[in-house]
Amino acid sequence: MTQPRPRNTLGHGIMHEIGLEANLLVKLMTDRRVSILLKLIPIAGLLYVINPIDFPGPLDDVVVLVFALVIFVELCPRTVVNEQRKKLRQVIPGDWHAAPPEPDVIDGKFREPEDKDQGVHRDP
Repeated sequence: MTQPRPRNTLGHGIMHEIGLEANLLVKLMTDRRVSILLKLIPIAGLLYVINPIDFPGPLDDVVVLVFALVIFVELCPRTVVNEQRKKLRQVIPGDWHAAPPEPDVIDGKFREPEDKDQGVHRDP
């Protein structure tokens, strides 16, 4: 019995979404259709995080980096972003199949038979 794979169970969860967005950022950074000036936005955010002179605590670093990444994606050409997102979310079509029933298992030990155990008489 085959059942179609439910689409709404694919990719749910915050960690999956964060992974998709990280992949999107990599794809956009390596895409030639995205302006070099736009690619400087996430780089500037990363440099701010690495900068030894800043406010105490990591909160400002996280805010600046997230803001830089969101602005970068928002300013990239919409067609490129949509194309890359579509590629990242593509799923190979297929059907789920129920697992075959488990065969009956018979416990036992295996040993090689000896000539005398077989009851076969052999002439020399």
